[in-house]
Amino acid sequence: MPYVLGNVAGLALVMGTLVSGVRWLTTGQPPRMLGPTVARAQTWRASRRPASEPIPPILLAMELSRLAAHIRRVEAGDQPRKAERLMAARLAYDHALRDYCRAVDIPVPTAIRGLSREQRFHMESALIGAGHDW
Repeated sequence: MPYVLGNVAGLALVMGTLVSGVRWLTTGQPPRMLGPTVARAQTWRASRRPASEPIPPILLAMELSRLAAHIRRVEAGDQPRKAERLMAARLAYDHALRDYCRAVDIPVPTAIRGLSREQRFHMESALIGAGHDW
């Protein structure tokens, strides 16, 4: 009987560990017992990482211009999966637009995915109003 209880306890421990591991992989939150160790490791890794250099606004303007031309080509073209191509191009444009606005100190909306047409219009208007073009 003690042998069976030992196996059940071992199986429960293994299952609990697997569930905690899967939860960590899917949510990004480590198990409670590993929390302080993971936090120290992340702090150490962040201190060893070199600071990234900001991208000059002129390069961001060139990228924005290239992506705008790409969007126009996708809209005018008749390649397969046009909707997916257009969505990907607009997401890339939105990302570059946000980076450009951040580089020139223009407030950026906190959208997780792409920007709405209104947000995009306001950001483009703010850039043009500040004397930037692409």
